[in-house]
Amino acid sequence: MTHWWRASVILSRALCGPRGKPLCARIHEARPSAWRTAAMLILDMIFGEPSHCEKIHRRWKALQPARTT
Repeated sequence: MTHWWRASVILSRALCGPRGKPLCARIHEARPSAWRTAAMLILDMIFGEPSHCEKIHRRWKALQPARTT
């Protein structure tokens, strides 16, 4: 886990509650809206990669333990 990932989880907990999900993953899961689109574009520019939030969400899901029901 990188310092960026840890910072994102801490910020996500402060803004959105106790789930240990990175902020970018939460943004990716949010309903389509103007703020979501703006946040995704800004984060793509900041991190220099297209679809940054989608990639973080996919990485976070891959790290989750498999559910058995």
